[in-house]
Amino acid sequence: MGLFNFKKRRIKKKREQLCKEIDIFIQVHFVRERNNHAKNKYNTLSLKSDPDRDACKEWYENHGNPKTFSEIVLAYLKTTDIDEGYLCDKCGFEKSFISKLKNDKTYHPSKGEAVLFAMAFKLNFEETKALLMSAEHALTNSSKEDLIIRYFIENKEYSISNLNYILEKICEKKIKEII
Repeated sequence: MGLFNFKKRRIKKKREQLCKEIDIFIQVHFVRERNNHAKNKYNTLSLKSDPDRDACKEWYENHGNPKTFSEIVLAYLKTTDIDEGYLCDKCGFEKSFISKLKNDKTYHPSKGEAVLFAMAFKLNFEETKALLMSAEHALTNSSKEDLIIRYFIENKEYSISNLNYILEKICEKKIKEII
């Protein structure tokens, strides 16, 4: 009984610390979208080389440049030691979900579903952006939900239960409710 309470207190303390850090992260990065996008529409500065972006690009090239969400998830499944059943359990999906991806190459997940896969595969930020893009989603700086997800990915905090706790506390949503 004492060990259980100790673990419970430790989890609560970690979550309180995460809330504080994420609150600061949101304050620093939150940008409200404006109606006038014209003057900031194009960034003409060239991007510096980024090892994560370069590695992500190389991974895609080495795996036949998968385009659809289903193809990318199935390629990650082949290249990792993650079991399909474990992946579904971790993401909170029915066991038949992977079969759905195998049979429907055009499956279009919600943003929450795509993020769950990114976290289950422990993808870095560049890999997560690429996976989300394949599902026609993106993370923005004008959404608290997106900034919380970004914080978790950038800081390699892949606990879905902690993510749900923080999302519910700050945004009153869980990851599966994010469309």
